[in-house]
Amino acid sequence: MPWSAQPEPPAGILYAYAFLPMPGASLCQFIQQTPGIQRPLQVFSPPGGRIAAAIEPLPDPAALQASDEVLLRSALRHDEVICRLFAQTPLLPLRFGTCFLSAEKLGAHLLTQQAEYEQALAALGKRAEYCLKGRVHTPLPGDPPPAPSGTAYLLARKQAYLQQRQAQEQQQQELAVLQQLWPPNWPVQRGDPQSGEVLRLYFLLTPAEREVAAQLTQTWLAEHPHWQLDWSPPLPPYHFVDVLRDLSR
Repeated sequence: MPWSAQPEPPAGILYAYAFLPMPGASLCQFIQQTPGIQRPLQVFSPPGGRIAAAIEPLPDPAALQASDEVLLRSALRHDEVICRLFAQTPLLPLRFGTCFLSAEKLGAHLLTQQAEYEQALAALGKRAEYCLKGRVHTPLPGDPPPAPSGTAYLLARKQAYLQQRQAQEQQQQELAVLQQLWPPNWPVQRGDPQSGEVLRLYFLLTPAEREVAAQLTQTWLAEHPHWQLDWSPPLPPYHFVDVLRDLSR
């Protein structure tokens, strides 16, 4: 049940995972059966509220940073909880480490921001976040030719340099085209490419738009076989909380 039907609010510091529409009985039970970082989750909403928070009473938030191992494990569990809940309901995910000092402060925040959060959740609809990772496969070099000398050596060095530069320019041109491949009305955020990647984009898509993205991907790969494009499974809208608020206005 939502907190408003409970006799006492949770006490102490509240670790918050996400804001979501007021859950029904079955979803509320599902949330309460979800293990958090240290204990099962609770559902919190102030009296008269229409937005709830998935929270976990956490007496000592500093304990999450007791060691690098504890910090990493806690951050991973934070993400797992949000993904588990997002599979059941639209939600606005909160950053790892988000805490409210009391139920009163969290309740006041939810009531103050209630209309904005409702509009953002409505704008989210059935959309999910998808991460696109792009890589380019560089052909393996063949057997090196016999080492030239004199003028031949200089010419070979110059040719190798020009070929490398042309390949880099071609890759940059293809990258620019790829980033413009998607419909302009799709919400997209650029991410920092990780090791081995030349591109990382985050999209907020409906299921139908995700199908269009798959078709565009196949067409691109057929024309650029040296590229590799990998899509993530549907994710909570980590990179789009602010965008959802803008879409709702």
